[in-house]
Amino acid sequence: MIYLSKYDVQFMLMMLQLTPELNQVLGTIAEGGEIADDHADDLRDRCTDKLDEVGFDENYEPTENGRKLEALVDKLYIG
Repeated sequence: MIYLSKYDVQFMLMMLQLTPELNQVLGTIAEGGEIADDHADDLRDRCTDKLDEVGFDENYEPTENGRKLEALVDKLYIG
């Protein structure tokens, strides 16, 4: 299980294209909470995809959203 803060949840709801299932999962923990490992894997993949799209500026420096996405990728890693 991975714990997500309400800020993590809000950011992912705003930034990521989610399936109805993931949207529901995040909606149930809108104030923060734990998600299952399989949901964490799927969210990590979506964060990685979004990071590739919007995470870096023209000099390949991380943007503010890029830094947040990188932090979520790390947080959602199941080791």
